Amino acid sequence: MHIGFDITALSVPQSGVGTYSLNLFRQLAAEPTHRITPLFHRPLHPQAQLPVWVHDHGPQRGMINKTLWMQLMLPWQLRRCGVELAHFTNSVAPLAMQCPSIVTVHDMTLWLFPEHHYRRRLLAMRPLIPLVVRRAAAVITVSQSAKDDLVRLLDIPEAKVHVIYEAPAEEFRPLALTDPRLETIRRRYGLPERFLLYVGTIEPRKNLVRLLEAFADFRARHQSDHHLLLVGSRGWKETAVFKAIERLGLRTWVHCLDFVPLDDLIVLYNLADAVAFPSLYEGFGLPVVEAMACGTPVITSDSGSLGEVAGDAACVVDPLSVPSIGAGLGRVLLQRDYRDWLRARGKALVAEFTWQRSAAETLALYERVLSPNKKEAQLRLQKQ
Repeated sequence: MHIGFDITALSVPQSGVGTYSLNLFRQLAAEPTHRITPLFHRPLHPQAQLPVWVHDHGPQRGMINKTLWMQLMLPWQLRRCGVELAHFTNSVAPLAMQCPSIVTVHDMTLWLFPEHHYRRRLLAMRPLIPLVVRRAAAVITVSQSAKDDLVRLLDIPEAKVHVIYEAPAEEFRPLALTDPRLETIRRRYGLPERFLLYVGTIEPRKNLVRLLEAFADFRARHQSDHHLLLVGSRGWKETAVFKAIERLGLRTWVHCLDFVPLDDLIVLYNLADAVAFPSLYEGFGLPVVEAMACGTPVITSDSGSLGEVAGDAACVVDPLSVPSIGAGLGRVLLQRDYRDWLRARGKALVAEFTWQRSAAETLALYERVLSPNKKEAQLRLQKQ
């Protein structure tokens, strides 16, 4: 079985899609039962921790427009390489290919939160994604919530969409209190003794303004010396977040870091008293399981995929309610017994999410699509 696997997301500093592509590719590439060819059009980011051979491989590495490469060049390259099945990891794929395709759709924010995207992206992607999904032999989503949204909004047959959960990378784990990396990272970034951690892009969908308001109220009510650390790249309309920091008088208490290396991020999770991730919408919510894998309590939203993934292993709050978020902060940060209970529940829950399991389920789907008795079904699906 010869698989073409899209790793274009690894050409930029790692995002949620990049994390998915990286970890799934690493697991698939370790399997001896098939051949996997990485698909990318630009040199990979130095932080992409892949086997050395990958960086010098791939059908095309020129600095060309991604759309032109994917729609015009890639179909020919797939034929030349003898790829039997192509897996595209970020909602888009060539519209004309001889081999069947599988596409992963992580979320439906273009439809549910159009105000959080540039107009040119909406104009390009909203017509394209339904075409790609209908032509694909199968579709992967990373949560049942994301599947429900996709089926409802794009009118896709439910049987065509397969839920395969993401997972924390195996590097995420608790560190011993004596581990020297803890103090090294604390000094490197000038971190306070006690802090709440957020990991993710700085953008409106992440609900950071409400988190800041809840944090300000929590500090005022409890005279807390906790700080808030925001770790992530600046995204769409990020200025609202920084204006809120000024408006709420939190400049001394809120610290912002841009993209940090994976090794540093693991230590930050371990140093934090808790992780707050009250996002309005996620396809999966990797920071939730990454924090749990490090033994850190989590405060997150009670809706969509976040409630689905976290279950009772996190303190779930109403993301639209500042008082609810504030109550969650107080419960977790002020109650040691509750924090310990969340750590234990999180450890048990996160054991269910592994990239080995995700890769095995993905491979099983590849085999189903390529099996002889599925060929007619593939042709029918591609003509829809």
